[in-house]
Amino acid sequence: MVGRSLEAQLHLLDEKVSREHCALEPASEGGYRLRDLGSRNGTFLNGSRLEAPAPLQPGDQIGIGETVLVYEPSFEAVPARDGESTLVLTRTGVAGARGGSPQPDTRMLEKAGELALRAALAGSPEDAAELVAESALKALSPRAVAIVLASPGRPPRAMLARPAGTSVSVGRELVETALREARPLALPETQADPERDEKTTRLRLRPGEVLCAPFFWGGVPAGALCLVRERAFDDAEIALAGALASVAGPALGPARETRSAPSSSAGGDALPVAESPAMREALRLARAAAAVPSTVLITGETGTGKEEIARAIHRLGPRARGTFVAVNCGAIPAELAESELFGHEKGAFTGAASAREGVFEQADGGTLFLDEIGELGLALQVKLLRVLQERVVVRLGGRGPNPVDVRVVVATHRDLGARVKEGQFREDLFWRLNVLRIDLKPLRERREDVLALAERFLTRIGAALGRRAEGFTDEAKKALSDCRWPGNARQLANAIERALVLKPDPGPISLADLPSEVVAPEPIGTEVRAEAGRTLADLVRTLEREQVALALRRARGVKSAAAEALGISRPTLDRKIEEYGIDLFG
Repeated sequence: MVGRSLEAQLHLLDEKVSREHCALEPASEGGYRLRDLGSRNGTFLNGSRLEAPAPLQPGDQIGIGETVLVYEPSFEAVPARDGESTLVLTRTGVAGARGGSPQPDTRMLEKAGELALRAALAGSPEDAAELVAESALKALSPRAVAIVLASPGRPPRAMLARPAGTSVSVGRELVETALREARPLALPETQADPERDEKTTRLRLRPGEVLCAPFFWGGVPAGALCLVRERAFDDAEIALAGALASVAGPALGPARETRSAPSSSAGGDALPVAESPAMREALRLARAAAAVPSTVLITGETGTGKEEIARAIHRLGPRARGTFVAVNCGAIPAELAESELFGHEKGAFTGAASAREGVFEQADGGTLFLDEIGELGLALQVKLLRVLQERVVVRLGGRGPNPVDVRVVVATHRDLGARVKEGQFREDLFWRLNVLRIDLKPLRERREDVLALAERFLTRIGAALGRRAEGFTDEAKKALSDCRWPGNARQLANAIERALVLKPDPGPISLADLPSEVVAPEPIGTEVRAEAGRTLADLVRTLEREQVALALRRARGVKSAAAEALGISRPTLDRKIEEYGIDLFG
């Protein structure tokens, strides 16, 4: 929709434009058609007032108030992640494109080397992109700089453009050729610059030249540095742009795996342990799911390895080179949940000193894992459903949608169907998530996995703690295999960690090193009473208090980390601390 309303997809500040002026909508015969929405001053197509919906042809001029739009379906406008700038991919060819043959001089190479060092030390790809743009602006004096991300089989995406708010037109074929030939190229390209006043926005066409320099990550084309100015770039400048892009590539590519909340020590790069038939079936489903972009729902008790399966889906699929972002929905404070998921702009709320990407934008081009999706509030469920359907996010305080290309995997230990009946989870969101489902059995039903998991935890946790143990004694193996593991793999990992911490020598782990609940677990039953007359409820409360206190000690008092380790939400942890009178500083 086009109009003066803030809800319009194309918002025009013009008194001659109605709030809901006209709409571009798909036509039944293909393409798009233009329809007037009963506007006060009318909509004009190629100079004639529109009386009825009409199909659009490339090059048609649409008059709306004082604005003239040109319909060009071969162009693609891609908003940059900063939400203010736009990259326009045109159909300009590359005949006559110039590549840089001379090498940049020593002074220029020194600048490129300095940039490489600064970018390598940057805290994130976004910070590195800012450094690259700043260096290109200083070294080559372009009118505008854009950094474009690209990967095989997917369209280019705009990461950043400077100055903020700029619009850069770049030939799609120029970007693709520069990436394919692995060399910088320059080509004339007319630029359309928006000129705004209080009421109108006009586009001014001016001559320009675009320089496109590719950068690589892990030997694979990852994107391009694009510069625009009115005068042509000489060969030395083209070569310098190529040097800047090549040295900055490792800092700009998808080299980082990010997390929004800490997790247990069960993470890692290897595929999940799958010795049992149940886990082999889960891994088979994960391999099948990895090949398609459909949403995946992973269910199972807390600690059964849901994040391990999500990571396997990411590593086995075409997005393996992208970013994997994991967030525990139950660990996010309610007042910060929308900002955490969808991001915010500077000044969107008190304390928002700068703009911030949400986890959807952080995972752009990769995989987003939303753990404990059942803990998400109803208001955010509505917004999540829209993002999953439209693949765009709107930041808090943002002026428009930002497109995202994200593979979404969700997990829960709750029965979402029951929560739908209780009115705690939206039915439409449930069916949107429940496309491909993987159910993980508890560890007590896949005992073949126990010893293999124990060996993996022994290696991984031992390396992290700087402790070493030479496997397990036969008695310890039997105890590990016989234990029912109500806390699943997380409890097993905790038992191995405890044994490594308390073990006095580097020999094999024995029965004496394992916790009492593993060596001599409580009998199973509902009427069990201890010798002192304590009920099962009393025993459960005692055990729960010990586990909460232990998790807090291991997390050094960081409640969010302790809640994650226990598989509960932060508010639930606060209630249990108060209920059991646990002293955080004791």
